[in-house]
Amino acid sequence: MIKQIKVLDKKINLYTSDKVFEPNLTTWSLIEACNKLKFKKKKKVLDLGSGSGVIGIYLKKKYGNKIDLYLSDYSKHAINIIKSNLKINKVIGTTKKSNILEEWKKEKFDLIINDVSAISSEIAKKYWYNKFIPHDCGKSGTKLTKKFLDSFEKNLNKNGVILMPIISISDHKSMIKKINRDFKSTLLLKKDWPAPKNLIKRNVANFLEKKYIFKKFNFYLCFTKIYKIQIKK
Repeated sequence: MIKQIKVLDKKINLYTSDKVFEPNLTTWSLIEACNKLKFKKKKKVLDLGSGSGVIGIYLKKKYGNKIDLYLSDYSKHAINIIKSNLKINKVIGTTKKSNILEEWKKEKFDLIINDVSAISSEIAKKYWYNKFIPHDCGKSGTKLTKKFLDSFEKNLNKNGVILMPIISISDHKSMIKKINRDFKSTLLLKKDWPAPKNLIKRNVANFLEKKYIFKKFNFYLCFTKIYKIQIKK
């Protein structure tokens, strides 16, 4: 199925599939964060964990020849969708099936947008993801993020930037501690969003204790934080 969506100032046509993760608030937040960066010079950009490819496609539509676009995902279904979406949007990009950065060993980028799964795999499997969408991020939700953080430096050009979400439905405290300790990190934006009813129906106390959700004005909420990360000089 093809649908047309408006992403900020750009219209994008998207093939969608129940075998590929659909864009959500984290997706839109990453795009908003991208627009806080400067694209004065040409940049080599990797959209990692790309899903439908919408982030990379938006950036290419907005910044055109200022971007050399690369996209990857661990799912073969996602790669097929990405290729189709590049074609129908008349956007040029290089695609590759890759487990995190394993297939990009010889490449360096100016910007890596890391949107791999980053929530507790127990919650992901039970409420949001299906067997076709990769979500092996561990009970804490940090397995893939840690793997990325431990390996990205060799793929980043001098003065390169990482954009990465940290979501409350994970061990977010340890992740924030790690990026603040090991890298130069800046919080670009934070979005609160309603905790899904099916998520809290039977697990409110447990999720509150784990800080996966929080209560504000009698509402149960989650958050998504987008960080800009650079290597310490």
